[in-house]
Amino acid sequence: MTTLLRLLALLLGTAMTLAPAALLLFSHGSGQLPSGDRLFNLLAPLLVIGLAFGLGPLLIALPRLVAGQRNPGARLAAALLLLVSAGGLVLFGMGGMASLLPAVLGLLAEGLLFAVFVWPARSFSTPPGDQDNSPSM
Repeated sequence: MTTLLRLLALLLGTAMTLAPAALLLFSHGSGQLPSGDRLFNLLAPLLVIGLAFGLGPLLIALPRLVAGQRNPGARLAAALLLLVSAGGLVLFGMGGMASLLPAVLGLLAEGLLFAVFVWPARSFSTPPGDQDNSPSM
């Protein structure tokens, strides 16, 4: 089950990363695209925007990074990036009827990923060396 959820996270993160550039290429129609360096200058900002949306699910897809009680920082980063990703889905995906179903399915998938991988880490135990041994007043 966990492997399937990580695979879902990998597919969702990859799709959200590549979606802005792919939408630009699909909307260009049959016209001539710029070539070489000009095409890179056109697609690079879109890939960076897509990476901002897809990085949360991609972090969850990494098996050892967001797992166990070893990396609370990685889980916090994944949770914040999932929030950015969900915000992008709500902002851009709920705009029209054609994108409504994929946006709702993406939000459900991100909610499931958050509930399984991020939410169980809400109660990290403090290491024994970090305990305050000062006398109480």
